[in-house]
Amino acid sequence: MSKFTVFGGRGFIGSEFVKELRTQGHDVFVPEREDLSIYEDDLGTVIYSAGYGDCQRDQFNVLTANVILLSSLLQKAKFDKLVYISSTRVYMNQNESSEYSDVTICSKDNRRLFNLTKLTAEELCLKSERECLIIRPSNVYGLALNSNLFLPSIIRNAIKNKHIDMYVDKNYEKDYVSVYDVVSSTLKLIKFPQEVNKIINISSGENISANDIAQVLINKTGCSIKWKQTLNNTECFSPIDISYLKSLIDYKPRTLINDINNMVDSFIESI
Repeated sequence: MSKFTVFGGRGFIGSEFVKELRTQGHDVFVPEREDLSIYEDDLGTVIYSAGYGDCQRDQFNVLTANVILLSSLLQKAKFDKLVYISSTRVYMNQNESSEYSDVTICSKDNRRLFNLTKLTAEELCLKSERECLIIRPSNVYGLALNSNLFLPSIIRNAIKNKHIDMYVDKNYEKDYVSVYDVVSSTLKLIKFPQEVNKIINISSGENISANDIAQVLINKTGCSIKWKQTLNNTECFSPIDISYLKSLIDYKPRTLINDINNMVDSFIESI
């Protein structure tokens, strides 16, 4: 049994880490806000999934959650290894998406603060001389019944209202990865020696369009779709390169299209 400390352990991704680690019999600590014991006790392996992304309404919390607390831990906390949960959104509007690709900040991206803070946090990990692993997951999906994220929101609308207003273009596409694949893969990667590349993509490796998702929901729920003015015409995502991940572990990711039917059933059962 090992000691793990999960920051953001009550959130969507963090709670799945906590659940799986406890199932495996590990000692798991989920700190409360302002808990100063994080600088006194041995934290074991830290999983930092406390990120935040609302760049319009709470921009200072984006900085605090993504960078400031992490910086403090890297400087003052006692731990064996730290796993930072970053994002493949840093590859937005780029042709390449490997861990070695150059990344750029897009001037017309209204969430560029998110990308800037993720990249800053990654660089702090790399420069800290502490043992760190940086995970870049793509758009993580799971049940998340009460989430305001894109997938849970449109599934709720399909079931409750029998109608979805889509504020993206039909052809808008990106990669979606199951939270279970992120958790299970990360826990396998933690066991690798420090010499392994410190940044690793975790995704499905293929893009799914908004129209693909809409058609599944129409077939499953009988809902109607209204395509409204697009809000994503400045966002483009190339398929995420997961060749490095596959060279390290036996990785066979779930696919969103197959999982949506089960997600709809689970939502219906919860109502």
